[in-house]
Amino acid sequence: MNRLDIYIAKSVLTGIVAALFIIAAIDWLGDMFYQAGRMSANDQFMRVVLVTLLDIPHKLLEFLPSALLIGTLLSLGQLASTSEIVASGASGCSRLRIALVACAMGLLLTVFVALVVEFYSPLSDKFAARFQQSDAAENILLASDDSYWMRDRDRFVRIGSVISPDYLRNLTIYSFDKEGNVAWIGQADAAIRKQNEWSLTNFRQSKFSEQQVTTEQSAEYHWRELFLSSFLQSMTADPFKLPLKRLAEYISYLDENRLDATAYRVALYKRMAVPFTGIAMLLLALPLVFRPRQLGGMGQRLFFGIVIALLAYVAIEAITNGAVVYQFSPVLAAFAPMVIIAGLSVIAFRIIR
Repeated sequence: MNRLDIYIAKSVLTGIVAALFIIAAIDWLGDMFYQAGRMSANDQFMRVVLVTLLDIPHKLLEFLPSALLIGTLLSLGQLASTSEIVASGASGCSRLRIALVACAMGLLLTVFVALVVEFYSPLSDKFAARFQQSDAAENILLASDDSYWMRDRDRFVRIGSVISPDYLRNLTIYSFDKEGNVAWIGQADAAIRKQNEWSLTNFRQSKFSEQQVTTEQSAEYHWRELFLSSFLQSMTADPFKLPLKRLAEYISYLDENRLDATAYRVALYKRMAVPFTGIAMLLLALPLVFRPRQLGGMGQRLFFGIVIALLAYVAIEAITNGAVVYQFSPVLAAFAPMVIIAGLSVIAFRIIR
């Protein structure tokens, strides 16, 4: 990569990052004012601000395809308006080379944001649960490791992972008597809520007395009102915001119990399609950059880019939500927008040739 490639790469990366944060900031302000309008007398405004801030990394991934289009158009359009694109062509840098450099920067940023969201999600869930709790806040304890702790009357419960409000993994329950001594300790591989009770799978219980310790084990143990529903609800999020590992685990759980996993499959394939959709959006910006200057200036190009990004975002959301409602192929719902956008890019390139 020569100096010209590095210069173009820096311009493209700067434009995409700027567009991404501007879009995310606008969305954050709208979300914050919406949540502030729903505040009750007991809520604190700072809590609303913090909760909405915690959601920003997820928004970055959601808006990344649109930001790739607008950012590329903004950066390369600026180079085109100052005739730097023409000068680079005269020095031997073809349009194909510019497109490859832009795609490389877009793909690099996409991978970075996806990794940040993947490792950030469990941490953000913990902080969001802490801030969102009101009446039950005093019963919630957050550990320093990857697990969750909570207090349920005379019991302390360690939850290894919260897959959904109805499905928990790796539980340890500590029950105390009135004197504060450990009465028994129970362990379960999973807890599944069925109607008004919880089913603990592979449950092992050790009871303590002054004389001895007795251990009992059962493949399935039923329990009523074991956990606070408000806590569990706050620990789960939109399927698109879940880490890929948790998405895969929950899909497996739903399949094993013959339940509908369409929403989570759509979210999984949608996450997988983000890099491809983003690159297709980026390529769609290039015909607007390379078209003759007589057909419009920078402002007009940017306007068209914003309109296209908005329409693409609405279309993607409509198709993925339609897959959940009408039960059609999640793979088709996730990758169809990418194919359509890529097709439009090819057509646009042919027009400007």
